[in-house]
Amino acid sequence: MLKYRSSVKSRPPVRLCLVGAGHAHVEVLRALAERPEPGIALTLVTPHERTPYSGSLPGYLAGFYTASQMTIDAKGLARRAGARLHLERAVGLDPDVCRLETESGERLDYDLLSLDIGSLPGRGAGEPGIPVKPIDRFTETVDRILADARSGNGPFRLAVVGTGAAGVELAFAFLTRLPRELGGRQFEILLIGEEEEILSDRSPRTRVRLTRTLRSKGIEPVIGSRVERAEAGRLILANGREIVADTIVWAVTSRAPSWLERTGLSLDAGGFVEVDKALRSLSHPNVFAAGDVASLPDPRPKAGVFAVREGPILARNLRAAALGGSLRSFRPQSDWLNLLSTGDGRAVADKWGISLEGAWVWRWKDWNDRRFVERYNRFAGSSAERNRSGRV
Repeated sequence: MLKYRSSVKSRPPVRLCLVGAGHAHVEVLRALAERPEPGIALTLVTPHERTPYSGSLPGYLAGFYTASQMTIDAKGLARRAGARLHLERAVGLDPDVCRLETESGERLDYDLLSLDIGSLPGRGAGEPGIPVKPIDRFTETVDRILADARSGNGPFRLAVVGTGAAGVELAFAFLTRLPRELGGRQFEILLIGEEEEILSDRSPRTRVRLTRTLRSKGIEPVIGSRVERAEAGRLILANGREIVADTIVWAVTSRAPSWLERTGLSLDAGGFVEVDKALRSLSHPNVFAAGDVASLPDPRPKAGVFAVREGPILARNLRAAALGGSLRSFRPQSDWLNLLSTGDGRAVADKWGISLEGAWVWRWKDWNDRRFVERYNRFAGSSAERNRSGRV
């Protein structure tokens, strides 16, 4: 037992509010459920009972996973951790008086707060098309649009804007999904990006492999010019080219939720919460942040792998902050493994400049993603194998 606990036994419980059920927060919930802390009164604010795992999104879209197999039972985790659950989004925060506001207008007071609310596409919000994030809204919208597309005439044209890992995997996933959805209607997929090559942050071999695979499957990358303007049914590129599309999917660089700008928290140029090595806000020491919404001292891309690795450190530091212990530093890896699905039972692995491809890589990715989701669902008492119904 930690030495500092005896000094806080007589104090009122510290009110810890978790905002969002992202990849780091599900680990916080699991850790607090596994080792309960009487000195902490826990609250979780999240819009849905189940939270999607981003790594499984392409597999879900392609039809390899059910909704319950790509989502984590946040409600069950909250119950196991003894947390009060508020099923709504946060829309405001006053860190000077320690008060969170939800979309229903409810105000929640806290002593300690942690943000793990993800990010939004740099473009897409307020423009024609479907932003990939937040994932829960994306999946609902895609299902509706594809259902409507069955009744259309002529070839169906889908434009995926963004040539990073998310855009490339989604293009492959749609290629697998569309034949089943469109009932014989012809279709075309375009992958659009301003970089001169796809996957500009991955190894040259992976870029060559996946460019070749895209073209062999009939997906021609439209690269080297940014989207200047988006209108209903078309995109206008900076080089003057116009692209007509029935549906536009935005999978581009991230931006922070706009309501953070009104909080007074220290934010970086992109609106993300600036944190120290312990994942604590630079301006308000009783506020923590993890995942996409956090701006690390040593910046990293907005990738789920970092949120997953932050989880254990965040859980330890929130417990320590509540009870008076010392904080530990999060040390993000300088290189990280990317497992990129091509939607056909194969995948590409990329790390340290090494690129490997095959069905065995997909089996590795599939095992890894299923294991992550099922670990939390089993702990929450909600096995994906027993819970196959429902949408995200």
